Amino acid sequence: MSTPYQQASNTPVEQLRATFQRNLDNIRSRQDLTPQAREVAIARAYTKTRDGLAAARQADIEKYQRQRNFLERRLFGGDDSTGYNALSARDAREKAAAYSDPREAAAAFQRAQRAGDTDLAKALAAHAADLASQPIVGTAWQPIVQQYVEGNDRRSTAYKELSELADPGNGLDFTYVIEKPRELGRYYEHQVDQVAKSDLEVHGGPEAA
Repeated sequence: MSTPYQQASNTPVEQLRATFQRNLDNIRSRQDLTPQAREVAIARAYTKTRDGLAAARQADIEKYQRQRNFLERRLFGGDDSTGYNALSARDAREKAAAYSDPREAAAAFQRAQRAGDTDLAKALAAHAADLASQPIVGTAWQPIVQQYVEGNDRRSTAYKELSELADPGNGLDFTYVIEKPRELGRYYEHQVDQVAKSDLEVHGGPEAA
């Protein structure tokens, strides 16, 4: 089944990286630049790419959040209940959020299923789905969601797509990070920004802009 959003291609990121490397190589090969001019040109190329990658990361995070919300609505349903049902659903979410041990949460999920407490079962599955996306520790929470989607093709498809989403905001994702050129190695980031904003004019190509 198609969804309103497909994860963004890395093509813009790859283009930023390729352009930066090409400009960096050009700057380094130029014999007409003074050491200061070369440093300024490299700083400008680096900060432009760094900021471009940061903007691409933010855009991908927003797309990821929209897609995750869409899939979670398919998986756990909307939250448009009113009156007693709304109170029951809110109470169930509060109870589910209190579980930090996946084994205890799994036991509570099974009890909720046996008792026909659909609000609590759904809330526990949603809580588990949130934690299941975390590196390493998330594995222990996955069985709860798998039990929740078992036998339901619509839920199974939604959960499969949800589990395959890559979170651009994950601190372990270095896709949007660029290594600082060796010429700028002695500077902190705020100092690199100052060098890039220098009034010095560097002529001779787009990499100097």
